[in-house]
Amino acid sequence: MRKHSGLSAWALVVVAVALLLPLHLAAQRERRTADSSENEQKFFEQLRSLFGRFREDDLRRSFEMAKTIQCSELTSDTGEWRPVAFFNEDRRLGDWFYRSLDEVKSELSLFTFKGDCSAEDSSVQLVTKFPIRDSLDRYNAGRVDLKDVAVKTNPAVTASFNTRSRSYRFELPYLYSSQNERTLTPIFTLFPPHAGDRYATNVTNHWDCKSVRANDLTFQFLICETATLPRDVRRGREGEQSFGAYAYFILSDGKEATTSTKLVFGGTGNDEGRSTSREADREAEPAPPASVAPEPPSRDVWQIPSSSTRLVELGRNEFRMRFSPQTWSNTIGSAQILSAQRMSPLDPAKLPTGVDYCTWRPAGASLVSRLVSSAPDADIAYALTVTDGNKSSSAVISFDMKTHTGTRIGSLQCAFTGAGAADSISVERWVSVVGGHVTLEINP
Repeated sequence: MRKHSGLSAWALVVVAVALLLPLHLAAQRERRTADSSENEQKFFEQLRSLFGRFREDDLRRSFEMAKTIQCSELTSDTGEWRPVAFFNEDRRLGDWFYRSLDEVKSELSLFTFKGDCSAEDSSVQLVTKFPIRDSLDRYNAGRVDLKDVAVKTNPAVTASFNTRSRSYRFELPYLYSSQNERTLTPIFTLFPPHAGDRYATNVTNHWDCKSVRANDLTFQFLICETATLPRDVRRGREGEQSFGAYAYFILSDGKEATTSTKLVFGGTGNDEGRSTSREADREAEPAPPASVAPEPPSRDVWQIPSSSTRLVELGRNEFRMRFSPQTWSNTIGSAQILSAQRMSPLDPAKLPTGVDYCTWRPAGASLVSRLVSSAPDADIAYALTVTDGNKSSSAVISFDMKTHTGTRIGSLQCAFTGAGAADSISVERWVSVVGGHVTLEINP
């Protein structure tokens, strides 16, 4: 019987101890393709070596010692990364790694990083895809092919560079409640049980990713530290998390850094096992004729600002806001509140205290639909205003949206507790409030 090895990897998470619990369904762990290429063999030899090294190491220390991943490396080529190994810091709770290209190709979970890297610590957008559990069960039962397994694409979240940990950090609030009949411990999964299921609203999945580099490694690998926690818990090791609360993933994009070789993790037919040399491609590209002046870069190039950028600086440039259609299509016309990357209907009488939050207040139902259009900047003018705080009041930064003729559309007003001067608020702090529900972009 066919089994999907990806589900065995990390389908379930237990919020009580914030770990990723593997569900062992794999039946292809030892299988190898007969015509494995030299590059494929090299990739899995390095992965096996990496797995053995981390299996014996203190994973927290290994993560702390890992190197910074640069924005251009994270987003290069397609920007697609797949999980290829898993560890829990308590090894009794699970560890595994893939042993063949077939297994990697059957991994339907995908992390895609996109963005313009104006700096090597620029924030980027991350889109995640996970298979739907009942569709995956039909595949495991032999009723459908792997290509027919339904996959859920989540709204984009922002991956921002964290200067303290020197890692790219993001939140995946797309968890689903799952029944656990053997224990009273609540269980959550990143794999939707059914296509129409709703996200759980009380938990989120924290990720920090860094680059794994060593003299014997030529392929690109990320080590990601992750924990599933209640949404009201701020990021950081407060000391209350028990041993086993953190899990670690190894992600790879299949690229070999030293020779610019790429393993093709997806696709079929002629794509399998194909390698390309980006260096050779660049050398083969003809130089532009000397008599032809290069075209000036297009001004219509929108970028995600660096996580360290101050919000007030956006008001000095052209900027826009993109409201995620997946979460705003049915709510953009009503007042909402965002806090800790969670969105809910606004109750003006019950505003949060002691935490950062943003309130969305639409001005006209007939106009707000423009905010979730494919080109919101075409119909909307954006303005930013700031109000400094003090010991008894929060700093407030407001984003106001109007039509180009001056008709108000709505405003997103963000309050930052204990901030003092509003010009101290960074994009990173703002993202920690709104998550992937709203994205800021600039046109430098």
